[in-house]
Amino acid sequence: MEMTYHVKVQRAERVKNIVEKIGMGQVVKEKYVRYELGQAGKYICITDTGVTIIKSEDKLKIITMYVTTQRELVSVYGGAGKVPSFLRRKVDHNQSLFTEKGKTIWC
Repeated sequence: MEMTYHVKVQRAERVKNIVEKIGMGQVVKEKYVRYELGQAGKYICITDTGVTIIKSEDKLKIITMYVTTQRELVSVYGGAGKVPSFLRRKVDHNQSLFTEKGKTIWC
């Protein structure tokens, strides 16, 4: 799969940390986001390891990647009660790995 300059260069360290410390995982839920008329949309993909991968409308390019938040889980799943408990726990764990002095890093 092709990756944008943003992922390959600007966020290379973030991606390296995610791959080495969390793993990419398999997509378990995705949500299509449509923009204004004439603009391509995007897919927000949540993996079973608690990573968010943003893909282009045709799903052929990774736009960015980061550690998922609880807020994003609720948004993608369509409600707090719909989020699987294993994924909630995984996201909390990932956030603890990437938090220093109260500030989330690599997200």
